[in-house]
Amino acid sequence: MSIHLDDPVTALTGVGPKLAGRLADGLGVHTVRDLLEHYPRAFHDAGEVLDLSEVAAGEPATLIGEVLGWETRRVPPKGRRRRALDLTTGRVRQASGAVFTVTFFNQGWRSSQLAAGTVAAFSGEVSRFRGELQLKSPDVQVLGRVAAGMDAAEAAQRLAHQRLLAVYPAVDGLPSFKLNQLVETALEALPPVPEWLPERLRSDHRLVDLDTAVRSIHQPADPADADAARRRLVFDELFTLQLGLQRRRAQLEQATVGLDNAPYDEGWAAGFLDRLPFAPTAAQTAAFAGIAADLGGARPMHRLLQGDVGSGKTVVAVWAMLCAVDHGRQAALMAPTEVLAEQHYRTLTDLLAPLGVNVLDGIRVELLTSSTTRTQARRILGELLSGEVDVIVGTHALLEEGVRFADLGVVVIDEQHRFGVSQRVRLTDKSADTSTGATTTPDVLVMTATPIPRSLALTLYGDLDVTVLDELPPGREPITTRLITPAQRHRRDRLYEYIRTEAGAGRRAYVVCPFVEPSESVPGTAAVSEHRRLASQVFPDLEVALVHGRMTSSEKDAAMTAFRTGQAQVLVSTTVIEVGVDVPEASVMVIEDAERYGISQLHQLRGRVGRGDARSFCVLFGGWSAELSQEGQARLEAVARTTDGFELAEVDLSIRGEGQLFGRAQSGAADLRLAQLRRDEPVIVTTRELARAVVAADPQLVRDDHAALRDEVARRYGDAEAFAALRTG
Repeated sequence: MSIHLDDPVTALTGVGPKLAGRLADGLGVHTVRDLLEHYPRAFHDAGEVLDLSEVAAGEPATLIGEVLGWETRRVPPKGRRRRALDLTTGRVRQASGAVFTVTFFNQGWRSSQLAAGTVAAFSGEVSRFRGELQLKSPDVQVLGRVAAGMDAAEAAQRLAHQRLLAVYPAVDGLPSFKLNQLVETALEALPPVPEWLPERLRSDHRLVDLDTAVRSIHQPADPADADAARRRLVFDELFTLQLGLQRRRAQLEQATVGLDNAPYDEGWAAGFLDRLPFAPTAAQTAAFAGIAADLGGARPMHRLLQGDVGSGKTVVAVWAMLCAVDHGRQAALMAPTEVLAEQHYRTLTDLLAPLGVNVLDGIRVELLTSSTTRTQARRILGELLSGEVDVIVGTHALLEEGVRFADLGVVVIDEQHRFGVSQRVRLTDKSADTSTGATTTPDVLVMTATPIPRSLALTLYGDLDVTVLDELPPGREPITTRLITPAQRHRRDRLYEYIRTEAGAGRRAYVVCPFVEPSESVPGTAAVSEHRRLASQVFPDLEVALVHGRMTSSEKDAAMTAFRTGQAQVLVSTTVIEVGVDVPEASVMVIEDAERYGISQLHQLRGRVGRGDARSFCVLFGGWSAELSQEGQARLEAVARTTDGFELAEVDLSIRGEGQLFGRAQSGAADLRLAQLRRDEPVIVTTRELARAVVAADPQLVRDDHAALRDEVARRYGDAEAFAALRTG
């Protein structure tokens, strides 16, 4: 019987509706392709499968047999070992009838994993105990069950041609050995897998053919065979992704020409840099050069500017926007929240004050959010259309139908991971000039304050040129971070006394909580109740403000203004202050239930302090549960250990893995089933450059030798339009 990759799994012999439902619910496997793309997580080296008559004590061996039964006994403390041990011993019978034993310490669950009748391979060093051969704590690979028709002789014969045994990610009711059987059934019935990668590319990159890779990733003859299969399949995943991203960029640029926004030697942009109260860092200077080349290029700029907290991204963005103003054009800065948009507006007006802002012959800067009054919005929209407004800062309100520009030259989008690419396109389309027959499109600068590992940036933002600000301005005081665990609650009173001392010196403190209101079902600190407690019991002598996402814009603005001006010395908040809020006098950041936040969030929250000349502290309270989880402890310890955002981003990638950072639910792109971003960064770089070259020569992949490439990208991702909905982060 022959099957096809896109057939349902019920096409496989032995897979009925019940098993198919279990595969779908437990593993998301619906088709034969899904099953074969459920790749092994590891390989068990079976070595040379031996009979008991061929093994010697002290030598490693793999022995196969049927489990006969188990017994567990308590071994009392002895010598330096102060605790008793549970010794679980199993008896295993080989096909020849010979019996050996396997022993495990404090692993009583083995008796249910390897119930009587289970056929398994046990690998380890052979020893002799009371006349019998035994394996202590061996590696185990379950092969089947006698009740299912497999005996020890059949299992040994099955291993005769294959040394490496695939170990699959399994779920309850679908153990690895069952998946192994299903994959074997599928591969036996599957005809040769059609090749889609051109022979030239396979040869240039020394890749095996696709049929070999699909079979060898599940049934490799040796480690080299498995590595070759993985290289090919990882290349396929990353190359098709990068082809899709580059096709998206080509589609965005199709029939478009860039605007000449090249910087002048004299003008607003040059004057802005001349009047900065500090010298730009080397990283900022390099960013200016790269962006300047884009601004004067023939194609619209599509650049990602990423940097750590306080690295000076806003200065670079303001300079780029002023380059457009120097050419008589307008600039727009879009932020995801009103708090961040209002902060950007204040920062811009402060930075541009030496040039003259919102005065006669000065630069006109306006703010447009959903809280802008109808009268103000009507005036701003009219002046935006007439060209009187030079720079507009706003939220999603900038995407509304009535927002039109006279001549939009540069678009800056902050916190890109909060927006979809389609929203970026909607904003740039608001100034499409088709009078010349070709569409002129504004230059786009995408910013993120969340440091991204290089491998992840090249993958998620494969269609953008990437500029990294990896240097902080000189003179910034380092932030000291302290982790306080549930067992160290006595340190809280000392912290409150320190906050009171800081308030007396004119400084301020944030207290961040994970929830707005208390919840009976989900324990944790709520901002509303914590504000009440701090204001009435802890700091009755201080002014304690409150801000959270359920408050009206006027209420949030009043609270932030009170904190910014010093009328309030303590601000209790949710994560609405995560990015953009800039209060130089804030010197203490307290994060309650810190284990509820990811590394990136913790780092961003910490970045709200340390912006002045005073020494600053961030205190992480691990606390809503009696004990921190291992992962939670690792996250908090990492944040306490370093303030380097890029180092933390790598730690985050290591702890969480690509599955959570790049899954369908978060990114909108297909999962990376096999590729690992840190391990496979060289392949990411290679496939990105290769995809760029292919798409530059054939943007729509219409050449005959690219037809199979086009079909494979469409199969995995749909056409280039599908990438317009990509939401990253």
